[in-house]
Amino acid sequence: MFQGAIQALSRSYFAKIIPPEKSGEYFGIYDICGKGASFLGTFLVGVVAQITGVANAGVSVLAVMFVIGFVLFGKAAKIERKF
Repeated sequence: MFQGAIQALSRSYFAKIIPPEKSGEYFGIYDICGKGASFLGTFLVGVVAQITGVANAGVSVLAVMFVIGFVLFGKAAKIERKF
């Protein structure tokens, strides 16, 4: 439901913080990380759901990943303000 908006915001923020002359390199890394994250999220949900036998436990892994991302995003915003 929110994936499109989140992706658009993250791409625009990423474009804002990278050096313009190296945008091809940085967006290549961005794309690889996005593919890795989609694999890792699906893998972790499946593994936790299989181990616990509860689908909700598997989905809770995504909540933990979002919290970690929120913390990292907050730290990145603080670093950006220093420059």
